[in-house]
Amino acid sequence: MSSTLRDRLAGKRYGLVLSAGYFGFFGHAGFVEALLHAKLRPAAWAGTSAGGLVASLHAAGMPPPRIAELLTTLERKHFWDPDPLGAAVDALKGGSRATGLLKGELFRKLLADNLPVKRIEQCLEPVLLVGASLSTQSAHVMRDGELASAIHATCAYPGMFQAVRRDGLLLWDGGIIDKAPALLLSEAGLELDALLVHFLPSRGGLEEPAGPLAYLKGVMAGMGTLRKDHFRLQLEVLQARGVEVHVVTSHLPPVSPNALHEGPRALEAGRRSAEEALSRPPEPWQPSD
Repeated sequence: MSSTLRDRLAGKRYGLVLSAGYFGFFGHAGFVEALLHAKLRPAAWAGTSAGGLVASLHAAGMPPPRIAELLTTLERKHFWDPDPLGAAVDALKGGSRATGLLKGELFRKLLADNLPVKRIEQCLEPVLLVGASLSTQSAHVMRDGELASAIHATCAYPGMFQAVRRDGLLLWDGGIIDKAPALLLSEAGLELDALLVHFLPSRGGLEEPAGPLAYLKGVMAGMGTLRKDHFRLQLEVLQARGVEVHVVTSHLPPVSPNALHEGPRALEAGRRSAEEALSRPPEPWQPSD
């Protein structure tokens, strides 16, 4: 009988990669909780966007029950701080605040008030976060410095959050460039035995863009295509290098700023996805995911 994924990971120094996925942090939280319950704590973490948030909370030492509590009690008032007039005035002055609706000050405060540590270097395990640099048109890897600002940057979803100034760069959500930074974690010099990726497919499936937001939906669909192909190429490179990589894809109930009440269901779905994946032999990732 083929060994299960749990058997393959047991006793190994493995790195956990949590993908971007809009409000997918609920599902990631449930997934990681199941891993820890199975005594499979990662030796290193990496993530972008929602994945970067959850990876950071765990690496910083926040207990799983506290993470679940923090996320499932989240309300719009905790992060919703639009400033359209201020952004318009800033745009006339040649500023960058028009890159998003929300200032992000409430989100940054939420992080600062709850993170167990202040700097990335103080985390229990190494954590690697990715931002999309609008200054250099490249991925920007954050492995040190203030943790709250790094999480804010990797979670700055285009159009929703204003771009974040960090390390002298203007940064947006890392998922624009690298949905699941498995290759970056593998090349981080951490002497890992294997990688596990929790992959959340982009929302919208195969529906064609239509309606008043067809243009925006089309742009997002195009970005999703590029990110999926980029991840596939990462897996091919890692396979050619002989790196052991396992990918678990979870299809979660959709959560959004207007449907935060679905968060507990998504968290439970992520937990079940991990439990099911650990109990069966590893399966190859399908590009259709």
